Amino acid sequence: MNNNCDINTEAGCVIHRKSHVIYLTKVDKRLQFGGIIMEGMNTRQKKLIRLLVQNDEYLAISFYATRLSKSNRTIYSDLEKIQEELTKLPIKVSIDRRPRSGIKLLGSVTEKMSLLEILDEDVHESIYLEPVERQFEISRMLLVDGKTVTHQKLADKFHVSSSSISNDLEKVDESYPVTVVSSKRGTYIEGSEEEIQRSLFRFCENYLNIKGFGSEQLLDTNGQEFLSGLFSVQIVEAVFHEIDRIERFSDYTIPGQYRKSIIISLIVFFFRLGLGKHILSKKEFLFDQIQSLDTYFLANEIMEAISKKIQVDFDDQDLSYINRQLVGYGIKLETSTEQTYKKYEPIINKIIRNMSEIMHVDFSKDTALKEHFSQHFIPMIYRLKMGIETTNPLLAEIKSQYAIIFSSTWYAMGNVESELGVHFNDDEVAFLAMYFQVSLEKSQHGKKILIVCPTGVGTSELIYSRIKRVLPAQDTAEVTTIQNLYQSDLDNVDLIISSVNLDKIEKPIIKVSPLITQEDIKNISILYSDFFFNEESKATKPKAETFPFLKKVIDREYIFTNQFFENKDSCLDYLIDILEKNNIVSTEFRNEVFEREKLGETALDTGVAIPHAAPQNVLKSKVFILTLNRGIVWDNKRVNYILLICISKDEKKLVKGVITDIHKLVKSEENVKFFFNKTRPEEIYRKILGG
Repeated sequence: MNNNCDINTEAGCVIHRKSHVIYLTKVDKRLQFGGIIMEGMNTRQKKLIRLLVQNDEYLAISFYATRLSKSNRTIYSDLEKIQEELTKLPIKVSIDRRPRSGIKLLGSVTEKMSLLEILDEDVHESIYLEPVERQFEISRMLLVDGKTVTHQKLADKFHVSSSSISNDLEKVDESYPVTVVSSKRGTYIEGSEEEIQRSLFRFCENYLNIKGFGSEQLLDTNGQEFLSGLFSVQIVEAVFHEIDRIERFSDYTIPGQYRKSIIISLIVFFFRLGLGKHILSKKEFLFDQIQSLDTYFLANEIMEAISKKIQVDFDDQDLSYINRQLVGYGIKLETSTEQTYKKYEPIINKIIRNMSEIMHVDFSKDTALKEHFSQHFIPMIYRLKMGIETTNPLLAEIKSQYAIIFSSTWYAMGNVESELGVHFNDDEVAFLAMYFQVSLEKSQHGKKILIVCPTGVGTSELIYSRIKRVLPAQDTAEVTTIQNLYQSDLDNVDLIISSVNLDKIEKPIIKVSPLITQEDIKNISILYSDFFFNEESKATKPKAETFPFLKKVIDREYIFTNQFFENKDSCLDYLIDILEKNNIVSTEFRNEVFEREKLGETALDTGVAIPHAAPQNVLKSKVFILTLNRGIVWDNKRVNYILLICISKDEKKLVKGVITDIHKLVKSEENVKFFFNKTRPEEIYRKILGG
């Protein structure tokens, strides 16, 4: 049934019906049908007729008794009087009663509208609304439309007294987290963006329930149309389409009891995002975000799909907020079908064995790791085969903060690419690497440490690189700013290392100088032990920098200095030509390296590039070192030094150690200059060997 219609009556009245609101425009005289007027009807009985017209479903007598503040007996008596009057009218309307269902007014829309005319209300463009519906209409004006209203205009609009409007506004204020504010310029709402969105959510959910859209079936049909009347049709359709896509084609499950809630939440969120409004919530550190990586991936898909359709921009905080919503509503990855899982199980087991060998940790005992890894891995293969692009919003942070685990994962997966017929890109590898990181943190009970410095990220990175050497390997350190520190949830943080004084932080804090002296290093070691081991620590002089694994794979023959190349491609071809000639790599190695370069960046901010390829195309393990007399552009960075990594599949145990040594070698510009700048091959070789 179409709820929106205009009816021209014989008496010259035009009746407009829009959804639950009935408008009656009276053009000339009192409306009469054959001289018959419903006389003897009191005001309460006329109100009861209007309630019967407004409600199309069967409702209990108690519903009407409550609305009119009368007893059930009185309502029964009124219904008899109304039924008696209805039989006198030349229109086919009647009251139907059903046991255990209630009562309902039967008749067409036209006949019901005519009945309202016969009630002969002298009004002009009136809106007949009960208090609760009037309050919802006022709420819509304030919350959805963002209007500033006045008591008088509302009283005129709804044909009620100003005191009734005051009562309505009090009810609105009590019903929602926002505050209703009255001032000289009018009445409006105030609240944080989160309070406004919570209020809009409650408004939609309550009104859908009152209008009978509680069931999932009604929400998909009439409910979708109703929501489109409140918000942009484009937003509503985009959200419903995305939810449908997730349920039909993805590996995620949406609990039935929360389906309506997640739909409303997303509609409200994107409605407000379209107005340029963002929820300013506490930021999450990277080691917190990776705990909910499964839904983070889905949140990113939703954000990208819907924001593209409605043409809005989003930021990291928006993405984190949506991810928290998905986690809160219990959205999870389904376990793949038994048949599909068995198909990929040998390859998954092979990757986990490779990682165990590379990281010197037995990952095979972590059943949760295998389950989560599989749930992501299998759909990932489908995406790669179908050419479906995806982006990892945490890629840059993962490559920076978890460089070792990222590179190790890439190597572990490298020798299964040919079996699967795909090429793994950095975005996908970074996602999978975090499952291993979570497993490491869980098994080794590593501490989560923040490094804070007000003078900029460069100084923080300097502190990071120096203290990382004295922290246990299982600990996770992350660089952050003072502003981010005070805006974030610190519940999962174990220790803070800062170059400035921090107030009102209830976490262990170690104060260091911006240049991180040897005395600072000594204090960190001692205080770390005091905080976490409760025992005295003997401060010893830090060991000199050594590269025990790198020295196994470098050769004076493969260190070239002061070379000139026009670009990255000519440089790589030169290096690979030499490696092929000396049977260090197979002929497939070249294509593998260039493909790898297309899939992700290998240049670092310190002016070093570390290209590499899968182990299956390496015959002998070597690291080829090359320095340039003039820098070249490499992944939009200026590069002066190249370390081409070649680790054979028979020596996978070296991967973690070699990568760790290389990152120690190139961790700072000072280090890079010390080892490579204006240095002859013999000197580079001697310095790395520790001579």
